[in-house]
Amino acid sequence: MEKLKNIFNIQDALVISARSYFLLLNREIIINSASLNKGKGYRLRFNKSNFLHLTGLKSSLSTNDFFNKCYSGNIEKDDYYLGPHNDRKTIKRKLKVLMNIGCLFEQKIYVQENFVKNNIICNIAASDGKCTIGFINTQYYSLPKTLLANNHLSSSKPIYEVSPMFKKITHLKHIG
Repeated sequence: MEKLKNIFNIQDALVISARSYFLLLNREIIINSASLNKGKGYRLRFNKSNFLHLTGLKSSLSTNDFFNKCYSGNIEKDDYYLGPHNDRKTIKRKLKVLMNIGCLFEQKIYVQENFVKNNIICNIAASDGKCTIGFINTQYYSLPKTLLANNHLSSSKPIYEVSPMFKKITHLKHIG
């Protein structure tokens, strides 16, 4: 994995971030603990379409095209811009975390259900102490909604230490 150097170039950081994020694609991360309220645990997934949102940037490219351009190293300054609620410092904080996202779940992590931070509400959040990532439920699994630098789990709610498990996602082949 590419290490964080003194990167202050957003384009370089986007390329490293996309390559780290790629390690989570086509994998399902299983979060189980007898202490969690949800009996079956949580199934977390990362899609190409979530990457742009997690960067905090905006783009006229489709979410998949943005990810693909970052991953291939072909992203250009004209392909993205700062959103109305983010400044360059916020983007840098997000990208520093995102550059190492691929190894976040390879260790024990801390999770909290019903995560709330300001106006962000997530079904579950995970933290390694260096970052917090919040997820929202869909019908079958949870997708990333927010990415924050540092630990933002609330000490006023239960926090559980878990060892994530990985499962490769296999897509059904259509017979026809």
